[in-house]
Amino acid sequence: MARYGRHRAPGRHVRPKALESHAILTYAVVAVLAIAGFVVRPHSASANELASFIDAKALTTSQVADAKTSPTGLSTTTVTATKVLAPTKKATLDADIARGTEFVMRPGVPGKQRVTYQLVFINGKQVARKVLTRVVVKSATNAVVIQGTGDPQNLKVALASAAHGVGDPQGNKNFAALYIQNTYGWGDKQFSCLSTLWTRESHWRHQARNRSSGAYGIAQALPGRKMSKVASDWRTNPVTQIKWGASYIAGRYGTPCNALNHSYSRGWY
Repeated sequence: MARYGRHRAPGRHVRPKALESHAILTYAVVAVLAIAGFVVRPHSASANELASFIDAKALTTSQVADAKTSPTGLSTTTVTATKVLAPTKKATLDADIARGTEFVMRPGVPGKQRVTYQLVFINGKQVARKVLTRVVVKSATNAVVIQGTGDPQNLKVALASAAHGVGDPQGNKNFAALYIQNTYGWGDKQFSCLSTLWTRESHWRHQARNRSSGAYGIAQALPGRKMSKVASDWRTNPVTQIKWGASYIAGRYGTPCNALNHSYSRGWY
């Protein structure tokens, strides 16, 4: 019977099963947080912390009472995480821009904030979370926009709105269509010819440059500095280039369709 003798009573150093279960659960929570990339520093709560949790309304008095009478008590874990700070929008109202139109002059850039939390556990179960510190790592950059309040049926307002929308081929076309109609009385047929002509020349890109001739811009002015008669920003402003190109066509060919026919026959205009 010696081999299968009476079992000895557990010694005082043996941990109760309830405590073992709580320890395993607590360590599991800590391990998961650590794997997720958080900074984790677990410790048991002191009497002062219990009082602070009540003051901060992170715990109720009944929860604290349960923690005091619980065999495993209350414990906390400190967790640090990075949060995104969303940019806000700073808007300027403009009566020369059509109502309902918004142009982004400077896009917003998100920021970063490091937040440290204290997670509160009773018997291994999270019951509360308290913010300890917030540190801004990178401030958010606010977006700057222009919001129109003008009458969209007003031609001046429509032109100003279209001028703000230039920069890409479609925006450049939108402005050109309104501008030539208002300034020269050229209708849809003439704009169709102009659209084809300047697509052949530059695909309506305001920074297009001909490597062999040096012609520049939407209308491919040669040399490009001729457009300075309209404004000094001819290198970067599609509005300046369109105004110069329309004036050039009106003075030399009369209409965009005549200029397009010349381009077809000669290869230039």
